Amino acid sequence: MGDFNGIELTRKAVEAMKAAGADKAQSSLSRGEQSELNVDAGRMSLYRTTVNVSIGLTAHVGGRKGSVSINRYDDDSIREAAADAMAMARSSEPDPANDVSPARPIERFRSGAAEPDSQAMYDRLREFIDYARSAYPTTRLEQCVLDFGRGESFYTNSNGAEFEDRSGLYSFFAMFTSKDGADASSFNYSGAAHRTLGKALKDWGTIDGLMRQSAEQTRVSPVSGAFEGDLILTPDCLGDFLGYVDGVYLGDYPLITGNSPWKDKLGQPVVSPLVTVRSEPNGPAIEAGYSYTGDGFRAENCAVIEAGVLRNFTLGFYGSNKTGKPRCPSGGGAIVVDAGASALEDMVRDVKRGLLLARFSGGSPSDNGDFSGVAKNSYLIEDGKIVRPVGETMVAGNVGSLFGSVRAVSRERVDYGSAVLPYMLAGGVSVSGK
Repeated sequence: MGDFNGIELTRKAVEAMKAAGADKAQSSLSRGEQSELNVDAGRMSLYRTTVNVSIGLTAHVGGRKGSVSINRYDDDSIREAAADAMAMARSSEPDPANDVSPARPIERFRSGAAEPDSQAMYDRLREFIDYARSAYPTTRLEQCVLDFGRGESFYTNSNGAEFEDRSGLYSFFAMFTSKDGADASSFNYSGAAHRTLGKALKDWGTIDGLMRQSAEQTRVSPVSGAFEGDLILTPDCLGDFLGYVDGVYLGDYPLITGNSPWKDKLGQPVVSPLVTVRSEPNGPAIEAGYSYTGDGFRAENCAVIEAGVLRNFTLGFYGSNKTGKPRCPSGGGAIVVDAGASALEDMVRDVKRGLLLARFSGGSPSDNGDFSGVAKNSYLIEDGKIVRPVGETMVAGNVGSLFGSVRAVSRERVDYGSAVLPYMLAGGVSVSGK
């Protein structure tokens, strides 16, 4: 991959769009090589290497924008794609918010290994299979994938902004179920990404803990009746609910449409003062970060919510232009939630009645943040003790109210490589047997 000159290809694509009549243009290219080991039904099944290339072209003319993506990068293909992008731009509606990022000198970034350690990958995966069979004999590994991704990405626009990034990263994903006689658990999964294979795969993300819980969850039953109670969001589930916060309150769509309940709350308290959420694509805690945003800006770490106060929306360049609100310096990813002062066991003791929510299956929240769905792989808590695993149990509430009612954040956090998340205790949700 060292001989591949991606920046020259993105420059060529921008010049082709300019030659076709574009006022402004941008091009991004990604080239990834994946070396992958698979486990299916508990057995090592496949080792393969794949290469994928994608080049995107976006042309602007008279405030109109057109975009295409191709997987070929010969001269003829680039010229044809540039013409297609221009044709799409000319047929679209004009929007003064369409633009490309300002000029800046090219920046080059490198991280991680250049080549996979194939023997170490095999040894770690073999170790994981043996451990799972020994520690959790009733648990079946449905699918596991350990891969090394060697990636290159490039960006050029007609204003002169350019980026080049090369990285190497190991990723591991495991999905599993448990069976005890005729009883079976719901499937569960976890994963993480790291630059080295320095620790056992069972310790990546929450895999070991979730396999232990899976073995406990072959017999489940719904809660009795309905009640208003507490949730302890596990790190796996917290990531999903932070995604709901972004989709309802912080991102391009809710702010452009004007539906965000927080649209006028920048600099004001919006959630519990115990909650601090940072976006740190270049932070020391993040191994699977990124150096620049998709719309052509250097990714800079920032606070999104700090001690409950809204510091940044997650608007991109277009969303910022459209709304007149500040662009998010980080692009909004690579989330790090500050640790709290509470031990998880103390959080459990503080719950009169509620759930340890490990997985949530529901549709997207409404525009005002209301949500409802099924608690999966979760536990009933009563009088400060985890009582039993639950099934067919519904949870409903409001996302903003949930984070507003947070009364404890754990000292313990889980490092996923792309995010670092604690446990969170909040109240005011409806729980009922399905």
